[in-house]
Amino acid sequence: MEKVTEQEEVFESDIEMYLTIFCEQHTPPIEDLSKESQSVWNAALMYINKHVFKGTDKLKLKSNISNSSSIMDSNYNSYDLDKVEQVLYIYYYLCSLYDKECSDMGFYLLTGIARETLNAWRNGENKLSSKSSDIAKKLYDFREESLSAKLATANKNPVGILAILNRHYSWNLPGVSRESANKTALTAAELPQLNCIESKDNLNNSE
Repeated sequence: MEKVTEQEEVFESDIEMYLTIFCEQHTPPIEDLSKESQSVWNAALMYINKHVFKGTDKLKLKSNISNSSSIMDSNYNSYDLDKVEQVLYIYYYLCSLYDKECSDMGFYLLTGIARETLNAWRNGENKLSSKSSDIAKKLYDFREESLSAKLATANKNPVGILAILNRHYSWNLPGVSRESANKTALTAAELPQLNCIESKDNLNNSE
């Protein structure tokens, strides 16, 4: 089992504390977050961000990065990827606990890390570390898992969830096989032929 760092304990403690405060101050007070909408969950993430991460450098590197091409070393305002990964696991745990979608937008609302930054990491544009790509891919996989887990919940309407999975993860919609999804559409030249056949059949039936 991985050793939990002191910093991770601080993040987890602060995040859970302000999540509790959010629920207590909500009107009416929230007793079970799992029964609340995704919008309320997003509001909770924004509340936590405001009190834990916003206006701070808690997720940024404290030490400089050595760069031979630069006159002096700098941290380049870069994120501390170890800390970001720690917060990602906390975020996914809470999403799982309260049956919520784990998404780029949700992670942004919690941490303030822009979706453009996450996309750049996912595409391997961060040349300083390959770990950023791994974090972004984990978030992508966590989203799929959080959505697919909802399908196992009996009281959930699967249509909307399946639509997201189909669009972003190439899942197939109910009743649509891979074969039919990959069928080539009729060309314009083929359509008149079908109309001719249909017209001929109608003529024969009228005789």
